[in-house]
Amino acid sequence: MNYVGIDIAKTFHVVTIIDENEVKVFKKAFRVENDSNGYSSFITKLDTVSTDKANFLIGLEATGIYGENLLEFLISKGYNVKLLNPFQTSRYREQTTMKKVKNDNIDSLMIALFIKDGKYSEGYVTNDEYQSLRTLYRNRTSIQDDMKDVKKRILTNHAVTFPEFEYITNPFTNIGLALLDKYPTAHHYKNSSVDRIVKVFRHIKGNNFNDEKAIQILNASKNSVYSGKAKDARAIAIRSSIRLLKLYMEEIDILEQEIFSLLEKQNISTDKFEEDMKVDDKTTTLIDHLKSIPGVAEKTIAAIISECGDLTRFPTTAKFIGYIGLFPTENSSGNYKSTGHLSKRGSSIAKHALYMSSVSCMLHNS
Repeated sequence: MNYVGIDIAKTFHVVTIIDENEVKVFKKAFRVENDSNGYSSFITKLDTVSTDKANFLIGLEATGIYGENLLEFLISKGYNVKLLNPFQTSRYREQTTMKKVKNDNIDSLMIALFIKDGKYSEGYVTNDEYQSLRTLYRNRTSIQDDMKDVKKRILTNHAVTFPEFEYITNPFTNIGLALLDKYPTAHHYKNSSVDRIVKVFRHIKGNNFNDEKAIQILNASKNSVYSGKAKDARAIAIRSSIRLLKLYMEEIDILEQEIFSLLEKQNISTDKFEEDMKVDDKTTTLIDHLKSIPGVAEKTIAAIISECGDLTRFPTTAKFIGYIGLFPTENSSGNYKSTGHLSKRGSSIAKHALYMSSVSCMLHNS
């Protein structure tokens, strides 16, 4: 048996091959370019060692997206490939080398030695549907983070140009954004009136803006502490941020439609699930059961499913908790026992979704 360790990078990967005696098959580690020619050359290189694919056990770390194409390529060619946890390989390298030395050649050798020892926990490779769901949901999360930055810019500018506004209405509701777009600073209300302000909202469905609030805003604008400095430039900046925010909101809507559509197509109804849950209706899916929990919405389910994949693959609740990282750290010795903060391992997206759903359940699920 030959053991192949691959250190993943963006433009190329570094490979070390060892035999049963932990002797390097090639004296030096070699590079595999991250393109079709590089992959073909890699197979040719392996064939010089053995044409029997069963003579190879290949390991690579689950380090982001850069190794995905190589992983799928090797699996499609019939090789036995193991996806490794980077945390485990890091600890193995520290124990083996006893040095704080890290480079591509050493990493690829350590991976090869690690898979030969066989003490690794094999990583989980999601299918195409789960991968699609993860891609869409993470993109949604990324856009939401960008939205927060845009909102901060709007609030920062508006804290100068009309700080009293926030005490009257929420600037990020449909009404608030419409007002900000029409009157970005307190000075822009100078020639306005109650009728003109109310007219802004007539096209907004379900708005509850009335004359009383319009009077409040007008009075607040007249008595605002804003000096009027750079009012035109600040108005341009606020309106620019509002256009960007609206674009982000539209993209979020599009992504959520795709996510919910993909979620509906998921048929996660396995024999194991039906047996464990005593499900008689074979059309009932795991997602259907998750939806039945008061306080748990489709967004929560999408977040957890996208990050964890098929939930039925976890044999126990403890395994699921360990995967997500929902356990406290512990430092105990002898009679001394100490528990610390929540573990930093696992997906922050799944953790956040579970936290928000638990808050909702406390309100709606007795």
